Amino acid sequence: MTLLSIGNDVKTVKGEKLGVKTAILYLAPADIAGLNICPWASKGCREACLYTAGRGSFNNVQQARINRTRFYHEDRDKFMDQLYVELSRFRIATERKGFKPAVRLNGTSDISWRRVIKHHPDLQFYDYTKSAARILANRLPNYWLTFSRSESNWETCRKVLDDGKNVAAVFSTVPSEYQGYRVINGDDSDVRFRDPTPVIVGLTPKGKAKQDTSGFVIQL
Repeated sequence: MTLLSIGNDVKTVKGEKLGVKTAILYLAPADIAGLNICPWASKGCREACLYTAGRGSFNNVQQARINRTRFYHEDRDKFMDQLYVELSRFRIATERKGFKPAVRLNGTSDISWRRVIKHHPDLQFYDYTKSAARILANRLPNYWLTFSRSESNWETCRKVLDDGKNVAAVFSTVPSEYQGYRVINGDDSDVRFRDPTPVIVGLTPKGKAKQDTSGFVIQL
């Protein structure tokens, strides 16, 4: 069982035209695998989760994500050993092809990977998170975090933006401005660490989010 997915995501592939190749770790979000790896997820976030979007709609893909999550929970040391090996191999292979390697360890989770990121200073990491404390405290030079808006945390989003950080929000149609803040189109690529700051990263609904009624998707 491999941990990292490379070149299987339509959005991250768009980064290749910018010279970036991304590897993503997909786990089973929230408590699907019996372990809550998304402790800050709102009701709307759970219902609109990208877990079943794209290739995630296939049963074998979902089972693989559950298996990885159980591996992470049940044999953490072995999981980390394998992750370190895959990260090193990914960096070497990607740089040989002339791309900048980038890694998202929270493809469908919201876990602190600080130890891993500090151990690989030669890799660019980035993630989305609903932990305001984590994003406001982050000082790792090779880790870019974007705060995720839910239907119930807009005031926290304001604090993050006013601190000079970025917020990702899902819109029915991506505008150029929202609540006085500039909005950029986050669907153009997933290369978040090259975004200007502070901005709202506007995304369009994917998967179950297309049927959202919770307010997770901003209707314009």
